Amino acid sequence: MPHLMFVYGTLKRGFANHADHLADAEFVDIGTTCDAYPLVLHGEDFRPVLVEARGQGYLVAGELYRVDSHTLDALDRLERINDHDGYRRRRLAITDDQGQRHSAWVYMKPGAWVDDVRSELMEVFDDERHRA
Repeated sequence: MPHLMFVYGTLKRGFANHADHLADAEFVDIGTTCDAYPLVLHGEDFRPVLVEARGQGYLVAGELYRVDSHTLDALDRLERINDHDGYRRRRLAITDDQGQRHSAWVYMKPGAWVDDVRSELMEVFDDERHRA
């Protein structure tokens, strides 16, 4: 069964995790969150994180992919869902480039788990440190 996945950080094309995890997935479109969320860099390695704080920050830009269950499971392992320093997988409303609204999975963290913020709020992740 296919799943729609919205990525905003290192899983996007041209970034470090894309080739190993989404290169074979179906690219659907670019997209933007329908609600504002804080997108920041955190930790010593300046990792992008979308914080579970709806209504704060900006509408965040990213990419939509269609993935199979095997790929989704692999992404969950990569993102270490539910570990303290990992992510949670949540459903968000995403608008594609044609204005269509979709429900897509996205990896986020609760604000309490993001304790070492290293950037201002961002609309787009484009950090050269994580380019492929």
